[in-house]
Amino acid sequence: MRKLIPMLLVFLCLPILALADISLTLEAEEQAFTYDFTTEKDDFVVLVYEGKNEMGRITLYSEDLHFSGRVELPYGAAGGKYTISVENTNQSRLVRKTITIPQAADYVAPAGRANATVKTLTLEETPTGFKYSFTAKDTDYMLLYYRSKTENATFPVYPVNDEGLYEGEIVAPLTYARTQFTVQVKNGKGSTKTEAICRKAYQAPEAPEPQEGRLSGVIVCIDPGHQENGRFVTEPIGPGLSGKTSGKGGMAQGKVTLRKEDIVVLETGMLLRDELIRQGATVVMTREVQDIFHTNIERCEIAAEAGAHIMLRLHCNNSSNTSKKGIQIYGPLNSDYARAVAEPEEYRLMGETLLNAMKTAVGYDLKDATGIVRLNDTYVGNNWAQMVCFLVEMGYMSNKQEDIRLATPEYQQMLAEGMADGVYEIALLRGWVEAE
Repeated sequence: MRKLIPMLLVFLCLPILALADISLTLEAEEQAFTYDFTTEKDDFVVLVYEGKNEMGRITLYSEDLHFSGRVELPYGAAGGKYTISVENTNQSRLVRKTITIPQAADYVAPAGRANATVKTLTLEETPTGFKYSFTAKDTDYMLLYYRSKTENATFPVYPVNDEGLYEGEIVAPLTYARTQFTVQVKNGKGSTKTEAICRKAYQAPEAPEPQEGRLSGVIVCIDPGHQENGRFVTEPIGPGLSGKTSGKGGMAQGKVTLRKEDIVVLETGMLLRDELIRQGATVVMTREVQDIFHTNIERCEIAAEAGAHIMLRLHCNNSSNTSKKGIQIYGPLNSDYARAVAEPEEYRLMGETLLNAMKTAVGYDLKDATGIVRLNDTYVGNNWAQMVCFLVEMGYMSNKQEDIRLATPEYQQMLAEGMADGVYEIALLRGWVEAE
């Protein structure tokens, strides 16, 4: 038994050692706090704040590992204690502190009758959150509660007329596009009266104006894989190949974020569009919204009709091995269209060029453990492409680290820049452009 005591002491000390990795400086303000800290090796971290009436999870990125900023607490007018934590992307806590937020000078506690039958709760999704409407007659206020994967809050809402109509719009900046909200209306004591769900809308950004650049004259088709309400369609595997397939691979979903592959690839695809346009390319998208359906062959037809030089089919990976990560590039092999475009050796060289550019952009070492290139006849969308075409598995959503990164605009932009670099290098190899 005595031999166990030193070992127990070691285990008891581990959390303390983990929390001592970084020094977190906090300053409290009315409905806000500022933070400042530096990590030893983590360029992506998650800042978590938790108070009595609100919680939020914010993924932060810093190239130099120094993080500082200000966090608004929209529902913190009453003040009180908040716990602030920093986690790495493996969800291991690096540091935790408690601060006291002062009560806002204009804070007025809700008072009056706050219990009634709630009727007709309706929710409308918006690109910034959601709109709500319900009726609770003869009340002075009710409590509205909402939660998503990355934030939640409880706060009083007030009728807008004498008939007990409540309506308003909630801005939820920490919630990802197409992530679900659960919304409850509660009485003044916090008991739930009714509940409904909706999602945060996705709004495609406007494309930049066409520009001249190193990719001028190059036409790129970006194909964000899947769609929100997809279906299986049986298609011929490819020209010159025998058999058909319904593509029953399904969609990846985030291990931590619970985000679906279809929205992550769409967000990244739009950033890639903008990056390519800034570099002079002409870009055609197979989709810019979620509520659309194209078969694999139809997607290839969109690229062919646009006269695309190259087609990039964006996807995210999934594996039962949750430690597996990296970027996978798949090219076609034996279809008639693939053979007309390039011999396998050249196709592999182009794939490796694209892969290495992406790895460099996101900070991965150029080794097989961070992703490889494969040529095969598996993917209909590759086989029917009449131009250079690659299926790009941008990362594993089954891996905690990559899932959290793939949800952030910063990492998506790194991927976009890496793919743009890869397109340029391939354009040089194919003679589409001349070296700068």
